[in-house]
Amino acid sequence: METLTGRTTTAETIEESESLPAGCWLACMKNSNDYESKLWKLLEKEGLTDLSQFHKPRFFDEVPLYSRDSDVAFFRNATGAQASDTLLSFALKYLRSVISYEEHDMPYFAAITVWNFSEDDPIVPNLFVWSGPIKKLEETLTLNGVTTSFGKRIKRIVSRLRLQERFEVLEERSTMSNTTRVFIAPSPIPYPGFVPLNTFRKPVTPAKQ
Repeated sequence: METLTGRTTTAETIEESESLPAGCWLACMKNSNDYESKLWKLLEKEGLTDLSQFHKPRFFDEVPLYSRDSDVAFFRNATGAQASDTLLSFALKYLRSVISYEEHDMPYFAAITVWNFSEDDPIVPNLFVWSGPIKKLEETLTLNGVTTSFGKRIKRIVSRLRLQERFEVLEERSTMSNTTRVFIAPSPIPYPGFVPLNTFRKPVTPAKQ
């Protein structure tokens, strides 16, 4: 395993995950991290702050946290690496909020994904959610340990974020030819109904000689 170190509103959930006093999370972010404050406004613009939409029965989607380069133009004074670090850190906090919003008895899986459509920074984090029977996803999603340069790069970013939670990082290369998609999910799982990322890990088939 490759591991790295009742309902509420979205803001309240993130407050709890960051151990901040109730009611001050957004205000604190505005004062201490202008980038995260702008990313929060971007989520509002994209309609991603209503977390209930990600908990409907048999819901599946993979949603980018931003759609256009102009959405993150406020990173112009940061390096590409700094922008990617901030985006992934924010995405993992957002993932924690989505997961914490509601616990499920039926299988529920959520992760942050990143595709290597471009090697340039900044990266584009996506929220991947599957709510309901997991068999179809188990049959179609094949994950392996990180071996590509892109996967290793994302894993390094996660390791240096020093978040309170630990995360597992795996990759898949079967959905699109010559394309890597990295999955990042909590480890250990946050509650019994949550499907661990390792569920989708398949043994590597040796090449025929």
